Amino acid sequence: MGVVKAVVFKHNADVKPLLEMFNGMVNECMEYALRQGVNSPMKLERALYTEFKQKHGLATHYCISACRVACSALKSWRRLVKKGRADESKPPEFKAFVMRLQKELMRFKGDRIVVTVKPRQWVEIPLIIGSYQARFFEAWRKGELKLGEITLLEDKAIATFKKEVQEVAPKGYASIDVNLMSLDILKTDGKSLRCEKIDLKKLYGIRVHYFKKRRRIQKLSKCKPKTSKRLMEKYSKREKRRIDDILHKITANIVRELVKEGISPVFEKLKGLNYNATRNRHAKRKNRKVSSLPYWKIQRFIEYKMAWHGYKTHYVNAKNTSKTCPRCGSLSQAGGRVYKCNKCGYLADRHFVACVNILKMWGLGFTPKALNEFIEREELRMSINDYVT
Repeated sequence: MGVVKAVVFKHNADVKPLLEMFNGMVNECMEYALRQGVNSPMKLERALYTEFKQKHGLATHYCISACRVACSALKSWRRLVKKGRADESKPPEFKAFVMRLQKELMRFKGDRIVVTVKPRQWVEIPLIIGSYQARFFEAWRKGELKLGEITLLEDKAIATFKKEVQEVAPKGYASIDVNLMSLDILKTDGKSLRCEKIDLKKLYGIRVHYFKKRRRIQKLSKCKPKTSKRLMEKYSKREKRRIDDILHKITANIVRELVKEGISPVFEKLKGLNYNATRNRHAKRKNRKVSSLPYWKIQRFIEYKMAWHGYKTHYVNAKNTSKTCPRCGSLSQAGGRVYKCNKCGYLADRHFVACVNILKMWGLGFTPKALNEFIEREELRMSINDYVT
């Protein structure tokens, strides 16, 4: 199967004028498409090709790329309008200074990118290569990896590398329950169960810290709007870098262990979790907590890293995974960290119950005796006092 990994290369080249021009082309494409009711990138390209050539004089593929980006953005907007999550009277605007470099627009030299601007006119973008980027550059040079599309930004270029890997048949499965304060993992090879909990309190603490910092910065917006905007951008980027760094380290360790044991991960489908959870206007604090952790990003990081080693990631329906009793199958509401079944009295850690139900939904069953023995061995049994608190 084919797998893809994106690698970030930093650069110091002045490409802002080129990105601004491309940004304007995309917005022109979107305006024309909305005005004429065009949905196809090819129709849009045929309609605007001559005009763009006379106005900008750029290479042909800039028009093609701008039309594709515009149609993609409009397609996403129309989908949100249909779901009631976007206003039909407010069409989207392309604000990002970013450009997709097709193979016809550039040549990748490893330490630099040569971008065609106009016929027989090029711009060289020197790349800053660290030890991580050097691994992919060497593999590409040897022919082990193929280069895909490159996305160009003001200060970096994101290159996608592709390779063919043979899909590995897993020896077992691991259900991974992503929670606000922890990652709970339950591994099985069909004979035994192994449980692991990874603490995510540091991530939540970082989110809370920067939330308070942004709230203080917002107070400056009335008297010092420029300072407020500059500080907001600065600390938002810093928060993202810190969060991504921790997530990459955590997920890399998880993937290393799963690959070593020959186990594939199984997740809950959490698409739309943040949107659905934050529609309650009367529970702001709860909404902030739910949206503070990038659940989807954790799953995505593990998925693409596992795919690089030939393992597929699987997903199951997230409905009632923390409410279903693993012993009798009845539904009961969890109280805090504890799950107590109202029908059979089953009492255990709520996250452990979710992990068991994820594996059961994937098709791996466990006898009540095996679960009870595992709970006693791993000290996952919760007391009534824990349930009350």
